[in-house]
Amino acid sequence: MGSHWDFLISVILLMLTEQLCDLFSEVNLQQRVDIFNAPLPMEWLEQALSLTETVTLRRRKLPPEQIIRLVVGMSLLRNESIKEVATRLAFSSKGLDNSLLAARSSLSEARQRLGSEPVKTLFEKSADHWASQTHVDDNWQGLQPFAIDGTTLRTEDTPECREHFGSAATSGEFESGYPVMQLTCLTNVRSHIILRAVAGKYKDSELFQTMQMLENVPDNSVLLMDKLYHCAKLLIELESNGNKRFWVTPVRKDLKYNVTHQYTPTDQLVERDLSSARRKDKTLPRHWGMRLITFKTSNKTVVKLATNLPHDEYSAKAIIALYKERWEIELGYREVKTSMLKNALTLRSKKKDLVYQELYGMLLAYNLVRHEIALTADVVGLRPTRISFKSALRIVLYDYYITATTNSLHTIPARMKELTNVLKDFILPKPDRPDYPRAVKIKPTGFPLKKPENLRKKA
Repeated sequence: MGSHWDFLISVILLMLTEQLCDLFSEVNLQQRVDIFNAPLPMEWLEQALSLTETVTLRRRKLPPEQIIRLVVGMSLLRNESIKEVATRLAFSSKGLDNSLLAARSSLSEARQRLGSEPVKTLFEKSADHWASQTHVDDNWQGLQPFAIDGTTLRTEDTPECREHFGSAATSGEFESGYPVMQLTCLTNVRSHIILRAVAGKYKDSELFQTMQMLENVPDNSVLLMDKLYHCAKLLIELESNGNKRFWVTPVRKDLKYNVTHQYTPTDQLVERDLSSARRKDKTLPRHWGMRLITFKTSNKTVVKLATNLPHDEYSAKAIIALYKERWEIELGYREVKTSMLKNALTLRSKKKDLVYQELYGMLLAYNLVRHEIALTADVVGLRPTRISFKSALRIVLYDYYITATTNSLHTIPARMKELTNVLKDFILPKPDRPDYPRAVKIKPTGFPLKKPENLRKKA
C-alpha cells in the first residue's frame, strides 16, 4: 500500500457508482475496495452529498456522484464544453440514459440540484488530509510554512453574477468589463496544496476573508503574509488561539512603535500602542509586542519584517530567507490561472451558486495534481515545487481520462506507478526567488471604457 495509491484513491472516489462496484466484482478486485477508500473514506462523499436535498430524492439518471465527476472534469478539460466533458468522462456508461446528454440544460439542472456546498466540503476534507501529510523538505526548523494572499477571478457577465459579485474598482463612473470574484487562499508554500479558500464579492476585503480561515491554520506553523495583513486584531487572534502559530509580515514605513529591547542594530523587540484601535475593539490589549527585523533588498530598498518568532530560537537571517517563500502562493495562483484556466481567467458558469461550485471543483482538481506531484517528489527526494506543474497537469489529465473510461481496473495500479515515473523527468532547476518588493506596471489602452448600464441609457 505505497504512497502512489493516494492519487488513485481520489480518482476512484469521484468514480464510485453502482457500475464501478459491478466492475470490481467482474475483475476480482473486491478485496481492494477497502484500500481504495482508506485515506478518503466513502463516508466523506456521503457527508458532502448530505448537504444537498438530492440525496433525499429518487435516484436520478444523473446521480450526484457523477455530477461531482463532471465538476472536477470541467477544470481538467478546460478547453472542452461542459457537454463534451460529460461525454469524455463516460457519462454514457451502463445504466445512464444517453439521450440525457443531448440537452445541455439537463447537465445544468443536475449541477443546480447538487449545489456548491457538497463540492466545497469534499475539497476541504481532502485538503485537510493531504495538507497534514509531510513530504521532502516540508518543514522549516520544525514548523510548517503557509502563506495567505488574495486574488481575483472573473465570472460570466450575467445580471445575477453582476449583482452578486460586483465590479472591480475603476476610475470615475466606469465599471469593469466582467463581474469579479474575490478569492483568498491558505496555501502550503512547499507543496502548493491549498488548505482553505474563501470566495465572495469583489468588495469583500482580504482581511475579512482571512479571518474566516484563521481557525484552519495548523499548530506548529509559520504564516507568511504581505503588509496588507499586518492587522493587530488578525495577528493577535492567530497567535493566541493555537499552539506555536507564528507569523511573518512586512510593516508600513509610517508604523509607530517603541523599541523595548535591541538584539542587534537590525533586530529589535518593539511595542505598539493600540489605544486608537481599542476604541473600535475593546478586546485588544493596550500594548502589543513583536519582533522587528530590518534588511535591504538587492535594489537597496529597506524592508522591515514583523514577526512573533522568538529571537533565541530563530535567527534574523533565516527568517529573511524564509519570507522569500511567500512568493510561492503567487506562483500557485499562476498555475491555476495559466495552466488550468488556459489564461481565460473567466469561470464558465453563469449562475451564482454554480460559480462557487465550479471554483471549488477547480481547487479540488488543482490539489489532485499537486498531491500527485508531492508523492513523486518524495520518490526522487526533492521539494514538490521542483517538479513542473504544467507538465504534470498534462500527464495527470491523460491518466485521469483513461482511468475514468477504462474497464480494465486491474491495470490502474501499474498505470499510476508509470505516472510517477514519467513525472520524474520534469524536474525544474532550483529557483532563485526575488527579494525586491512587488511592483505592477499599468498598461494603457486606446479603447473606450465601458460604463454601467444606467449611465449608458442616460447618454
